[in-house]
Amino acid sequence: MKIILTSLLLMFSFTITAQVIISPYIVYIDSKDRFGSYIVQNESNEEYEISISFVFGYPVSDSLGQGSMKYFEENPDTTDSIVNWVKAFPRRFILPPKQKQIIRMTARPPDTLQPGTYWSRIVTSAVPKAAEVGTDTTGIRARVNFVLNQVTTVLYRLHPAEAGVELENFVLIKDSSMISALASVKRTGNSPFYGDVTLKILDSENVLVDQREEFVSLFYSLVKRIELPTNSLSAGKYYAELTIEHNEKEDIPESDLKVFPTITETIEFEVP
Repeated sequence: MKIILTSLLLMFSFTITAQVIISPYIVYIDSKDRFGSYIVQNESNEEYEISISFVFGYPVSDSLGQGSMKYFEENPDTTDSIVNWVKAFPRRFILPPKQKQIIRMTARPPDTLQPGTYWSRIVTSAVPKAAEVGTDTTGIRARVNFVLNQVTTVLYRLHPAEAGVELENFVLIKDSSMISALASVKRTGNSPFYGDVTLKILDSENVLVDQREEFVSLFYSLVKRIELPTNSLSAGKYYAELTIEHNEKEDIPESDLKVFPTITETIEFEVP
């Protein structure tokens, strides 16, 4: 019975994820226009109950680069949170099949707000309005209320705003089949840093052997881990080149975010 229930919940999770779509994943608001919006779209053939809430959180990691999100049940004692002064309309509604709803947001920051970028996570909760499963011999039906929370981001920017990153440490961990680059990075400036972290493996002739690129969302500090297989490398000397480059794919119209230069660092290693 436990296996059946687990499989059923996983099926519901996949279905809701596939059928309730959110766009965009980052909403930008600034001091020139304190309004923003995003779209919740129902691609299924059934109604969903949708609710909107806000929570403060940001990505963190352990010393080995295993990432997670840190959330605060109560508004933390930090000026970076906009949970207390961002509102969404509507906050609760029924979304009919094949329909979409525009969620409009407004920000009312305090007059004492300093330049920089502030944020909150948007939690869009979706519940099938009718989700009945199973019938026992007495004819009693069981209702499964499975809630999917899709978490996106709203940013509020007050200029002048700056985004940069400092590479505090860069080390390699190697074994017989894998090389792991651990980059300890810290945000500089007064705004979160969105960028690409690229690890390249170059041979002794400076010829590219392999590379991998991953996106990083840096709100304070963390360790970014990138792994590449090395079992195809022949014996010899190689270089691991790490590059961190700003890449904020979406931005506020008329925004003038100052970005610090790209960072590149190289470590030499050998394959015996």
